[in-house]
Amino acid sequence: MIFTCNTAELHKAVQTVMSAIPSKPSTPIFGGLHLIADHGVIELQGMDISMAMSFKIKGDIKEPGEILLAATRFAELVKNMNGETLSLSRKEEENSVRLQSGKADFKILLMNVADYPKFPDFNADKTFTLADETVKELFKKTAFACSNDAARPLFTGVLCELSEGKITFVGTNTHRLAIKSLAHESKENLSIIIPAVILKEINKNLNGKLPQEVKLSLLNNQLMVVIDELVIVSRLIEGKFPDYKRVIPPSFSVKTKVNAKELAGAVQRVSLCSGDETDYSIIKIKIDENELTVLSSSPDVGTGEEKIPCHTDGERLNVAFNATYILDIMNNIEDEEATLEMNNSLSPVCIRPVGEKDYTYIVTPVRVIF
Repeated sequence: MIFTCNTAELHKAVQTVMSAIPSKPSTPIFGGLHLIADHGVIELQGMDISMAMSFKIKGDIKEPGEILLAATRFAELVKNMNGETLSLSRKEEENSVRLQSGKADFKILLMNVADYPKFPDFNADKTFTLADETVKELFKKTAFACSNDAARPLFTGVLCELSEGKITFVGTNTHRLAIKSLAHESKENLSIIIPAVILKEINKNLNGKLPQEVKLSLLNNQLMVVIDELVIVSRLIEGKFPDYKRVIPPSFSVKTKVNAKELAGAVQRVSLCSGDETDYSIIKIKIDENELTVLSSSPDVGTGEEKIPCHTDGERLNVAFNATYILDIMNNIEDEEATLEMNNSLSPVCIRPVGEKDYTYIVTPVRVIF
């Protein structure tokens, strides 16, 4: 194998594929980075038991071939090369490669490429395509609500539904629920649960200056995503997602409208007095006709209180929340105003941007004494 390529392009490809290579692989072979050079293209592959990634760049291939390198070491070397181009060469009888860039010259030992698993072959049953802005919007508005608890895998993914001319993403950790829908014409009707970590990788790679298309293909319980020269293959999450529509109360007796940024600021500041340095800070909210009061207290810190204007229809109400759950939704609302709808101090609360009817956030209050 002998090839030369642009160092910056190789560095980008390596860093992209490294996301699929575990820091502590279950078996040493998954700590390798697979390089295949042929027909003017250099393909980099990385994988573990749950995800595989492939990224292609152009190169001057003088002699085709494939090798397997220790991923972390190779990534650090490429990152620190200062030459505009990088050359890689391997003699057939040697178990090492030579890397040259600028005035740098390295000889790196190889891993056994014959032991590396074959990249998943995919003959899809169903395929649909989304615009990059659609994926970004759906991801941003829902994935944050997912759980990080590996013991409950069903809630570490985002439900993706295609039906009735729209696409809907739903994320939940059972204490909160985020639902976002956008118009999407597709012949496919489907319901799948995509791991949130996969959506994060997709979103991370939607950074082109020109519009990008995201092609999603399904085969049995696997998902393949194609974005330009990037391919991601992952298992879907198996199981029956909860009927999220049943969580939304059919009606509400109290509705208050507030400035989203003002509420976010008040919650951020007042939660500093909760005394809890974890992500579970409790804040209390008193809702009156024209004024909303955010409160928090701790014997170790003190008390905090802040008032902001609001417009309320219905009776006065006191309700308490995990501060993070309120901040997360307020920071994802782009409208100036948001509505909070509720029935009592312990029933699910519905939060919506005033001008975004296809976005709904449900959060369960916390039981406290006011």
